[in-house]
Amino acid sequence: MQNIIGIDLGGTNIKAGLVSPSGKMIKKCEIPAEARKGTKTVINNIISSINNVKTGKISGIGVGSPGPMDIKKGVIANPVNLPFRNTPLRQIIQDRFKIKTYLDNDANCFALGEAIFGSGKKYENIVGITLGTGIGGGVIINKKIYHGRSNAAELGHMTIKFDGIKARSGNNGDIEEYAAARGITRIYDGKNNPYSIYKLAMKGNTKAKRAFETMGHYLGIELANLLYAFDPDIIVIGGKISNSWRFFSKSMNETIRKRYFAKPCPVVKSKLKDAGILGAAALVMANT
Repeated sequence: MQNIIGIDLGGTNIKAGLVSPSGKMIKKCEIPAEARKGTKTVINNIISSINNVKTGKISGIGVGSPGPMDIKKGVIANPVNLPFRNTPLRQIIQDRFKIKTYLDNDANCFALGEAIFGSGKKYENIVGITLGTGIGGGVIINKKIYHGRSNAAELGHMTIKFDGIKARSGNNGDIEEYAAARGITRIYDGKNNPYSIYKLAMKGNTKAKRAFETMGHYLGIELANLLYAFDPDIIVIGGKISNSWRFFSKSMNETIRKRYFAKPCPVVKSKLKDAGILGAAALVMANT
């Protein structure tokens, strides 16, 4: 198999990489998305990022993007942080480069990357969770992304408190209001950002450490629910907030053990570097 290009598309930056079939990063670049300048600018920046890493023969291009999207049509509907409105991004890239292109939700790509290259490569059924501004999720069944009708595994919008805080989704009590960035900020004081709270925790600040412990408890409730639903071989957690693993993993695991009726599967922190790019590249491998 020839090398692959993986694109990790975010609202702030676009990361692109030339990846070997074994998951080796041959070449990579990162450029601003410039989302405020509109759809055309972002698309041009995606094309520039591909040109920056494109070398030799390429077997395919994989793109991981925030949703929602129509997976079958390769159309991005209306993401929060990108100026796309029913944009046929897959076809645009494919027409530009004459290379088979695949598009999927970025959290699905993360989970697939873990299944192909990371902690889940020895397993068939994997759940991937990304902890960032919100919570993303992906479910891999028999090494394939589970899409449902199109937008399965929006795990950040699962309800853990039916009469809880009003969430961006319009629901009350979404898990991402209690864990990840917004959750940690709210639990601590409603003002400090997660990184500053992390730095305080590193210095031994009791209030900061308790904020992460509380967040871990809420996350454990979510993961126990996922164990009941999917009973996966392994759960892999990534995203920037996962760097605070030492402060939330104990309470998370304690909650899982208390709430799940059997022995839970391993829950581990992602070890993949450039997981978003590798996940997008894995998208090509899974479809060829």
